[in-house]
Amino acid sequence: MRLEPRPRPEQVLRVSAKLITSSTILHLSSDELDRAINQEQMENPTLDVIEQRVCLYCGAPMYSSACANCGHSMPTTPLAPLSQAASESETQSHDDYLAPQSQWSYQQTLYDSDNYGFAEADNDDEYDPLSRIPNGETLAESLLQQLEALVAPDDALIAEQLVGNLNERGYLEISTQEIADHLQVPVKRVDYVLLQLQTLEPLGIGARNLRECLLIQLGALSELETPPPLSYILVDRYLDLLGRNQFHEIARQLKVTEEEIRQASAYIRSKLHPFPAHTYRDDTYYSSISNGITYIRPDVIIRKGNAGFEVELIEEKRYHFQVEISYAIPTEQQQPEFGGHEVQRYIHQHGDRARFFVDCIHRRWRTLKRVAELVVDYQREFLEKGIRYLRPLTRAEVAARLSLDEGTVSRATANKYALLPNGRLIPFSDFFDSSLGIKDIIRELIQNEEPRHRLSDEDLARLLTMQGTPLARRTVTKYREEMGIGSSRER
Repeated sequence: MRLEPRPRPEQVLRVSAKLITSSTILHLSSDELDRAINQEQMENPTLDVIEQRVCLYCGAPMYSSACANCGHSMPTTPLAPLSQAASESETQSHDDYLAPQSQWSYQQTLYDSDNYGFAEADNDDEYDPLSRIPNGETLAESLLQQLEALVAPDDALIAEQLVGNLNERGYLEISTQEIADHLQVPVKRVDYVLLQLQTLEPLGIGARNLRECLLIQLGALSELETPPPLSYILVDRYLDLLGRNQFHEIARQLKVTEEEIRQASAYIRSKLHPFPAHTYRDDTYYSSISNGITYIRPDVIIRKGNAGFEVELIEEKRYHFQVEISYAIPTEQQQPEFGGHEVQRYIHQHGDRARFFVDCIHRRWRTLKRVAELVVDYQREFLEKGIRYLRPLTRAEVAARLSLDEGTVSRATANKYALLPNGRLIPFSDFFDSSLGIKDIIRELIQNEEPRHRLSDEDLARLLTMQGTPLARRTVTKYREEMGIGSSRER
């Protein structure tokens, strides 16, 4: 027998551009998918996107500006595609005639909400696109605008220096003497402008340290209500001991009961904020726009039906696609004039690109729906009874059951949110976090602890073990810190 080297067959995974594009689309969040569809519609004349008016929160049909089912308002959409298409048309050459504007851009139609959305409304000043741009005013701009009405025009430079030297917490980082020396003005003028700055909202802005910040807030609150009598002296003289929860020592020095110290401390912690800049419009829509943060909306809706839990995708109800390649191809008589072969090749290339893009979207929907249906069926008890009944589940197990790659399941569940039947919106990753039930037990134990005998992490671990959930002290510490709960001494 003659031995000769023979080539061994090897399986090599080749990653194509199409596979990368499909995986990228699967990984996109709902907002990123919206932008991708709009971009593709603008760039591809053969793709026609038909968007249904549905509520982006519950999926119900929309007949006016607000959803009749859940009450959420329809977000305003910018008119950029139409104007952008017009500006791009100026730079295009012979390709312009391929896609008439009526085919790949849209004529905006506005509806009268009082007539259930079926009567066209007048398209005039009320719907001026510039008036729909959010303000997004920064804290510095707001403070300078307020100071204009309080200080003389000659002190405008002082105001700019003060506001410009506020740190991210709202504290003044340099002294008034340094500003006075820099601007060559009397320090009394700088002190006066700083005093005016400290009267503005958010309360405590312009303070030079934590003590001054809290005293400013207490002074403002005292005009509206009566704080506990010990609040001022605790902030003014015992702030360090208060931060370490040494109530007994403070009570001994002041010769009062510890309960009075606790009441004043509770008032300070609940009413005052140590970082005033963090409270500036942190709960408004405009601050989220200016910080690049968008509203979270569900990708998957889980409903309780007669046959059990049902899964619904908002994207699937919202978008419908058509690929049109015949209307723009010139006739045989027109082809010589316009270079028909190049035109035909251009249209077919973009038609193939549009079909592939639509196929990737549909593949995203099929994968996301398969994963969601399996997870919902597995976590049925959690959906019916609550967080304590969340079963351990990994993405690898889901991938094995669906014969998918684990990376595909990870991309399908990343940046996705699910609306539960009880109306709660949760990240899809919560279905794979088995620690949520344990965290809920820890939170309940801490809420029910005695104020004079706070539970340490070792006590919590012992109680969990007694309830049938053995857990190490370090794990308890990790979960407690993830929930943002302080230690027994800090509480």
